[in-house]
Amino acid sequence: MNILAIDTSSASGSIALFSDKRLVAELTVSEAGVHAEWLLKSIDAFLSSINRSINEVDLFAVTNGPGSFTGLRIGVSAVKGLAWPTGKKAAGVSTLKALSLNLAYSERPVCPVLDARKGEVYSALFSLKDGMIEELLPEAALVPPALVDALASLHLPSPPVFIGDGLKVYGGLLREKVVGASFAPEALWRIRASNIALLASDDDKGRDPKELIPVYLRKSEAEIKADGRKSK
Repeated sequence: MNILAIDTSSASGSIALFSDKRLVAELTVSEAGVHAEWLLKSIDAFLSSINRSINEVDLFAVTNGPGSFTGLRIGVSAVKGLAWPTGKKAAGVSTLKALSLNLAYSERPVCPVLDARKGEVYSALFSLKDGMIEELLPEAALVPPALVDALASLHLPSPPVFIGDGLKVYGGLLREKVVGASFAPEALWRIRASNIALLASDDDKGRDPKELIPVYLRKSEAEIKADGRKSK
């Protein structure tokens, strides 16, 4: 099965092609610019560079959250637009799980931390052993002190390894408050499309593209303003 996977959930961007659970090629850029301008032309150039056609793709996979609201909408919309005309299935994959797989062989629990703006982070805690991902702390949008408290409540046998762009803003606090915590190298903080393809293939998540929706974990600005108007 050929899986085309993409990520547009943050400032970085990534595209990968898997064939029968084998990585054929991958493109990851740290600053993709405007995803709406970068993504489709990059997919076309990417497939052309490896002599593949969009018609050869059996499953389209994308990170559907959490992450940048605009980035998620662009990625999900692109996958829907590619899957529907070709009659293929689509899969949504957790951004946090995909990021955690950058540390797939970690003996310590992995805590992805993405900057959610407004003083919050998107985070969770995973154990990655024997090729399996176990969720120790559910995905959520929360303030960093709440994340520290949640981690402390688990009484972990070993401190977590943190990874993700949220460390640029909150790394100092986490290093101070979580005893024994360590940080993954910054070179590993980008979401890789190859991890998205791997998660999609392992879980057989293919479904009708119309069922694919972004997972925001919190309300958008428009929803917050609408709720404010209703309460008046």
